[in-house]
Amino acid sequence: MKGFESRTSRDTEKTETNTVMDQQPHKPIMKAQIPHLRALQDLDKQIFRWNKERLQKPRALDSIDKEVAARRAEHDGKLKSSKDAKLEVEKKELDLKEREERRKRLEGQRDQSKSNKEYQGYNIEIAAIRNDAGRIEDDVLKLMSSVEDATKLAGEAKSAMEAAQGKHDEAKMGVDAEIAKIDEELKGLRDRRAAAASAVDADFLKIYERIQRSKTDAVALAAAVQEADGYHCGACRMGITFQDINTVMKGKDALQCRSCSRLLYLDAKPAPAPAK
Repeated sequence: MKGFESRTSRDTEKTETNTVMDQQPHKPIMKAQIPHLRALQDLDKQIFRWNKERLQKPRALDSIDKEVAARRAEHDGKLKSSKDAKLEVEKKELDLKEREERRKRLEGQRDQSKSNKEYQGYNIEIAAIRNDAGRIEDDVLKLMSSVEDATKLAGEAKSAMEAAQGKHDEAKMGVDAEIAKIDEELKGLRDRRAAAASAVDADFLKIYERIQRSKTDAVALAAAVQEADGYHCGACRMGITFQDINTVMKGKDALQCRSCSRLLYLDAKPAPAPAK
């Protein structure tokens, strides 16, 4: 009787243990995750392409930026020449004014001279000042012509600069509009990606995203491709060992390519449409 009760107790414990194990969630296997990961990868490829295109859009302005910079440099140079010419005129006019004032002072002193010799000495000095003043006046006239030419050239350079800037602003508006469309497309893709990612087991998703972040093409999955000489990684073309391909075929655990580290899978059927 005691033996019967002991067997009954053990059977009851076994039944309860099996029930508890049945109630525990099973860890998802890699094979079941592949369709979800491929759908996620398809979205990530699209996001990668759009991001790449977005980065390239501003480069369309490079040639126009160079033109604007060249026109601005030309304008600045012409404007400086114009300003320098005006400053030179002002210096000459100031010099002329100082000589005129000196001439008037000498004429006053000459009129008060007490001898003819002193008088003639003043005349010689005054004549020299007048000669210098005449040369300065000629220089001023030439410089005034240079100022006029330089001012005209600066004005033309300014018009060319403004035209180039207008062309740039118009082109930038077009580029900004294209970038706005890309941003809208990216927003939709990222929303769809979030939904697709929620369908992937957290552990497998962590592995996938770690690999994806390390790849310049954002591709974390690679099909195991069968060829005449065996299986190869569809991404890096390196051979896959018999042991590894068996692991992939069983589909229980995640297996990475020994060369490029991408997650390997058997391309048994096409990937499902990305989650909307």
